[in-house]
Amino acid sequence: MNPGGIRDDFLFAETSGGEAPGEATFSEAFSVQPFGNSLVVMSLTGTQIHTLLEQQWVGQTSPRILQVSNGFTYTWDASQPDGSKVDPLSIIIDGAPLSLVTTYRVTVNDFLASGGDNFSVLLDGTDRLGGEIDLDALVTYFGLNSPVVPGPQDRITRLN
Repeated sequence: MNPGGIRDDFLFAETSGGEAPGEATFSEAFSVQPFGNSLVVMSLTGTQIHTLLEQQWVGQTSPRILQVSNGFTYTWDASQPDGSKVDPLSIIIDGAPLSLVTTYRVTVNDFLASGGDNFSVLLDGTDRLGGEIDLDALVTYFGLNSPVVPGPQDRITRLN
């Protein structure tokens, strides 16, 4: 998820309409993700995923740190030059190191899939499938998993 697409925080312990902690209302979900972007699933190689992570700095007016899903972690080094901030060996997907030659299925919103925010490598994604609206997927997830406890805050590690 691109950082500009996340417009608010989900607050676990706060409630807005009498719901229990961890329960989310549609209004809260809409305030977090109001754009109605479609989800796009595509295939990217490990090299393209590494390039995607490097594009968080290259060609940006300020860093555009993407938010990654559960099971995806990496480390970046602020002292390194643009294009070399993310060590490919630090990228872990579901407990396994990223293979630069393996093809992975990745889901992003259609804004990113079309190269939005200068993430041009996503234009090269193959085997694209359109999906549901991101807000609808979020609401479904919360409906199936409520209450949702905040996840770990260690998916992206910054050095320096």
